[in-house]
Amino acid sequence: MVSPEHIRQEIQRSVSRITGLPAERILDGSTYRDDLGLDSLSMLEMTVDMQYAFKVKIPDERLPEIVTVGDSVRLVKELVAAKD
Repeated sequence: MVSPEHIRQEIQRSVSRITGLPAERILDGSTYRDDLGLDSLSMLEMTVDMQYAFKVKIPDERLPEIVTVGDSVRLVKELVAAKD
């Protein structure tokens, strides 16, 4: 099983690559739009990164749930657990 910490690190790595921000500034409570400055295209790129890294499919109807880094960690954890 994939740990929440591993999921968090992968998401931080992806957001850091997209935004240029250092990974340590990307916190669970950080909002993608307001705190990290991601637009819809950047959000799509990050979603694709998560799907590729964890071999899961994030349903389109679940995308509005992803507001913060913590939301991403929870959703990926749930999808990975459902896959196992």
